[in-house]
Amino acid sequence: MKNRLYLLFLAVISCFILTANNAGASPIISDIHAESLQGNAARIFWSTSENSTGYLYFGESADNMPFYVGDLNVGRSHSADLTGLKAKTGYYYKIVAVGENGGRSESFVNYLDTKNIKNTQAATLYDIKKLQTTDTAFALSFFANEPVSVKIKYGTTAGNLDKTWSYGNRKQEFLTIITGLKPATHYYYEIITTDEDKNTSSYSGDLTTSSYAINDIKINNLIPESTGQAPLLAENAVITWDTNILATADISYGVKPDKLNTNLKVTATSSLSHKATLNKLNPNTIYYYKIKLKSELNKKSFESKIYSFQTAPLTSEYLNTYFKNGDLVKYKSTTYFIYNNTKIALNNNDKIKSISKATPKTITETYFNQYQNGIPYWGIYSDGQVVKEANKNAVYLIDGNYKRPIANWDVFTYLNYKSQDIVVSKKGELNAYKLGTVIKNSKEVTGTAAYLNNRLVKSNFGTTVYLIANGKKMPFYSESAFKNRGYNFKSVRTISESELSGIPDGQVIM
Repeated sequence: MKNRLYLLFLAVISCFILTANNAGASPIISDIHAESLQGNAARIFWSTSENSTGYLYFGESADNMPFYVGDLNVGRSHSADLTGLKAKTGYYYKIVAVGENGGRSESFVNYLDTKNIKNTQAATLYDIKKLQTTDTAFALSFFANEPVSVKIKYGTTAGNLDKTWSYGNRKQEFLTIITGLKPATHYYYEIITTDEDKNTSSYSGDLTTSSYAINDIKINNLIPESTGQAPLLAENAVITWDTNILATADISYGVKPDKLNTNLKVTATSSLSHKATLNKLNPNTIYYYKIKLKSELNKKSFESKIYSFQTAPLTSEYLNTYFKNGDLVKYKSTTYFIYNNTKIALNNNDKIKSISKATPKTITETYFNQYQNGIPYWGIYSDGQVVKEANKNAVYLIDGNYKRPIANWDVFTYLNYKSQDIVVSKKGELNAYKLGTVIKNSKEVTGTAAYLNNRLVKSNFGTTVYLIANGKKMPFYSESAFKNRGYNFKSVRTISESELSGIPDGQVIM
């Protein structure tokens, strides 16, 4: 009896283990292969070790397979169609199988190259337009969804298209001009395309030639011909015009009407509308130009009279699209700091590095000359700073490219300085400045703003904070420049706009 119970117990346990294993088992994917490669599609086949649902992911990168075919029939033999494939392109794909018990498995990534897929689908033409008809010609434009060669058959009878125009090289965009036709005559035509795999497609149409000739090429709607027609640009110009007949266009231009030395191909493919963009022009300059046209439809050429336009002057708004406040620019061998339409020369590498570690932008002579000269920096210190060398007693006031010794403590205090204002220089920093005359009286440097020297002020109508030093008002470039000096906004004194404007402008503190 005990043996029977033991055997029954083993059987129950075995069934439980087997059921548990089957519930979590994953189907095995095998025999993955591609067949029926044709057109822009391929069929992928695979097998699974048990009934399962298949999912297939594919794309042009092994790391990105955004396309998906899913919810395929439950079974052990599977297939999926990949459609919309591009010719001569590599595709990566992988298969996911989900068993009836929920087990999931995934294949390794597979690769399919469409260069060996034979295309059986003919090209599709779209956007077919009859651009223009004259008495002896017509023009058609159209696009193909793949590169094709083109043959156009045409004639006066639908069943007898006895004339042919052809283009042997394969491309996708076409503008076709058929000439040698009869006036006021109805024509039938058929566009026949052939792709790389010799698949052909066709499109038929008809039209009637005009009863009158277009003997001359004319320019219409030329812009600009006068001020106010279009915005003036400083270094570029956009000139547009229409023609009464399909034509190609060139433009010649220059700063002298008898020397139009610069030539530009404007319209390489015949068109009724034309647009010329002239670049790298000089600001605030009069340019002269003429237009040259040529038409296949009437076999005529045309050269216009000489027109002119003027470029706009450079403005601060225009320059701000290239250079912002705080930018470092380099002209020749000197680096400059841009601030409020001024350029401030930085004649000291330590000062340059203290502002930015970024490489200065290159500036052209034309742009450079538009900026006013600001008060330069000769060393790392700004005007009005009081500096001494370590282990030495002499205190200097920075004044332009000079370090001026302050005669005594009385002069120092009359200049409104305190001992904590003194900066102890690092070795060699003061060598950037020439030795100036000794300051024996505070009025030598304070001018009319003596009581404000070394004071922070702002106008009652403005937000810019200034340090008054050396008789001048020195704006802080930024809030960080203000705080880096250890200043506090509570120390800023508000004065009238008239009093502030009466103080000469000084160096920018950066």
